[in-house]
Amino acid sequence: MNLSHVRALVTRPQPQAQSLAQVIRKAHGQAWVMPMLVIDPLPETRATRNCLLMLDRFDTVIVTSRPAAHFGMALINRYWPELPGHLCWFAIGGSSAAELEQFNINAEYSSTGTDSEALLATLGVVSGQRILLIKGAGGRQLLEEQLADQGASVQKIEVYLRSRPVYECSLNVNAVLKKLESHAINVILCGSGETLTNLGYYLPTPYRARYRLLVPSERVANEAHSLGFRQIINARGASNDLMLQALVAPFEQHL
Repeated sequence: MNLSHVRALVTRPQPQAQSLAQVIRKAHGQAWVMPMLVIDPLPETRATRNCLLMLDRFDTVIVTSRPAAHFGMALINRYWPELPGHLCWFAIGGSSAAELEQFNINAEYSSTGTDSEALLATLGVVSGQRILLIKGAGGRQLLEEQLADQGASVQKIEVYLRSRPVYECSLNVNAVLKKLESHAINVILCGSGETLTNLGYYLPTPYRARYRLLVPSERVANEAHSLGFRQIINARGASNDLMLQALVAPFEQHL
């Protein structure tokens, strides 16, 4: 794989940002990291602890992201050194499933998308099931609402908080523009809708059409288009492998 044509800005949160930048460099591309999302674990609450103590009463556990898998399993391991064997595990996307593999959990995930819609299609019939949803604070409510509408009993624990990082953004100095221009960036990698929103906060509208943007799904691509980006590549997933595959072909094929 030769990515010598790539000069990428990676905007996903750490440590995932550095991991993706490293694999781009190993493929002879250039990459700089500027996270557009900060992930911090939430302190354990009494409600979270009570929910985890009843883990064996659930039928299915759904993990909505890689940080949810990481921080969620750190909490679960406090109370369940040996997991209940009957649980069915699902993840949104291959990277979340890969994180769970580190805890010897084989989670199912959609091979066609990395959002709530794709996972809902994978789950099948959920009526009567007791489902634990492990997620970050806030975010989309679609998954929880759809599961409840389909007759599932859903409980959730929120294990991390997302926030927008602080960069200089004044009339005289815009740190994001400075990074893009000083390194002659030719593609920006956004792994989620929230990183895209935060990028839009810092990148003035007149500049957005100038840069190629790599996104993980059709939904985020549509959001990017509404924000004024015009050179949009849909990687059809947020994993490092899919991001790299989308960078291999000449850019002109994606425009």
